[in-house]
Amino acid sequence: MSIVNPSSVTNKSTISQPAVSVWPRIQALRIVIRTRWMQPTLIPGAVLANVLRGALGLTLRKLVCPEEFFNHDCAPCPLYRDCAFGQVFMPTPPSDATQLRLQQDLPRPFVIEPPGLHPDDRATADGLTFRVVLFGSAMDRLPYFISALDRLGADGMGRDRIPFQIEQISANHPHGDEPLLVSGSNTISLPRKVITTDDLLNTPWPVDRSPSSGASDVRRRVLARMGIGGIGDTKDTRGDVDAGSGDSKRPRMKIKFVTPLLLKSGSGIDDKGNRVVAREVRDRPPFGVLIRRLRDRLSSLCAFFGTPWTHPDFAALGTMADAVELVESQTTWLTRNRHSTRTGHTHEISGLVGHATYAFPTQESLDALAPLLKFGELIHVGKNAPWGNGGITSVIHVKHSAENPCE
Repeated sequence: MSIVNPSSVTNKSTISQPAVSVWPRIQALRIVIRTRWMQPTLIPGAVLANVLRGALGLTLRKLVCPEEFFNHDCAPCPLYRDCAFGQVFMPTPPSDATQLRLQQDLPRPFVIEPPGLHPDDRATADGLTFRVVLFGSAMDRLPYFISALDRLGADGMGRDRIPFQIEQISANHPHGDEPLLVSGSNTISLPRKVITTDDLLNTPWPVDRSPSSGASDVRRRVLARMGIGGIGDTKDTRGDVDAGSGDSKRPRMKIKFVTPLLLKSGSGIDDKGNRVVAREVRDRPPFGVLIRRLRDRLSSLCAFFGTPWTHPDFAALGTMADAVELVESQTTWLTRNRHSTRTGHTHEISGLVGHATYAFPTQESLDALAPLLKFGELIHVGKNAPWGNGGITSVIHVKHSAENPCE
């Protein structure tokens, strides 16, 4: 394929214009891939994100990896620091890193968003539409991703290795989509625009005025959107509805957990010097935990794949978030596993799906914390984000009342 390189409305009544200088200056790219199966097939929604991630990663590695290193760890390879596969799928901290230097690997600078996360993306017997988010320096690997997708289409995907044809690849941007590759063309156009901090923070907030639904209805709708057959696919299901004690006049936000969200909290050292293992949040997700995990993920991605984020007080974000009250929670725990072709191991990728509503102490606290949720919609939050887990969307929630049904 040849490559063409072109030259290179805020809802102010609800959320104030953020102080942009507080937030990192990011760049990211979200591409939309629309494919057509060469014969009718359908990969179950429960495993689709894992199949996409595994197939795309393996195909990219076949394209770029020297044969003598293919079945070995990436880091010893002399080409590792310039390798499209190694730096995106298997990144490790450099020796001089001041952040996460004791970690074996880093957050992956990409997210594969399966069908169902965005309203226009579908998985049918005829075709498949999904998205890939590339963060920071991972955008430079775009031609490799597209070449890998083209090769994967020829080799086939899924248990039966069904081939597919790329109908269109486009860059999704708040100011309009831009085609990068169309069916029948061998020319890749690099995007003219990428998603920036300004694009995220100036996107209007949607408003939700709908009344609460029953917990069982939440489970049914969430599972249907994800292409999962029924309630039997869930374990340890929970659907808590809490009217909350919050003042109805306090500003509220509803956060929808559209793909399984796995948060952990409580790790550290106890009074006796023993290490305390983090606990999974399996219901009623605290806002403080959500914000801390999102803050840490964004900071790490900026440090290793973009411009480091210098915030005047990272701890203050968590402290402020702890004061936000959970006033309604309708979630269910979705149990899922993935199998790694590379290692042969099976890993759990379960998490919460559903939604929760939070009441903020003041409008100022909403203004200060809400921008992080905009970043979260792009980069996802929690464990297993590269597989599309931890996908969230946020809306301004207007409390519904029987006396004022249109409120």
